[in-house]
Amino acid sequence: MFLKNYLPRSENNEAKNSLKYLKFTLVFLFFCTVLITFIFSIKDKNKMVLTKNDKKINLNQNTLTLENAKLIGNDRNNKPYVITAKSSFKNSLDENLLHLNSVEADMTLNSNNWMSINTNHAIFNIFDKTIEATEKVFIFYDDGTKLESSGLNYNVANGIGFSNSGVKMFGKWGIIEANSFSFDTNDHMIKFYNKPKLILN
Repeated sequence: MFLKNYLPRSENNEAKNSLKYLKFTLVFLFFCTVLITFIFSIKDKNKMVLTKNDKKINLNQNTLTLENAKLIGNDRNNKPYVITAKSSFKNSLDENLLHLNSVEADMTLNSNNWMSINTNHAIFNIFDKTIEATEKVFIFYDDGTKLESSGLNYNVANGIGFSNSGVKMFGKWGIIEANSFSFDTNDHMIKFYNKPKLILN
């Protein structure tokens, strides 16, 4: 009776090893199946399409998107600035650039005056601390002065901005038009170049 139920130790070990390999193979296949399913499920969900003037830009899963983004900092004179955007995205291929939509940038100037920049789209360079816009930009000052331009490059760190895309400045005294301008918020100087024209009220 005992001899009938007896199995050699080597055969027992082989049976256990075979069972162990089978379990390992099943677990490995299970994790592979889960991983493949996960990859295919997120492949399309992590894409964003931006439409502007009928041009579509497809962004893959390397893009980080943010809603109601807010950037807070201080310029070289330790004056605070706040940049807000309804939506934004940053591509890992160029980590220094943050694309902003529906942008409002508020800067505190000397003597606690303020300036605000509004535009539909701008690119903020995190390393250079610059805002670059290539479409309609509105600049407002606390004294009621307003500037309109079709583009702007503004450094929030040193307070210097410029544009070669045309400008109109509206004040209580009238309107100034020019093809380019620059300004420095430290000395409150605005300079107009390339055929400036003054229209008095």
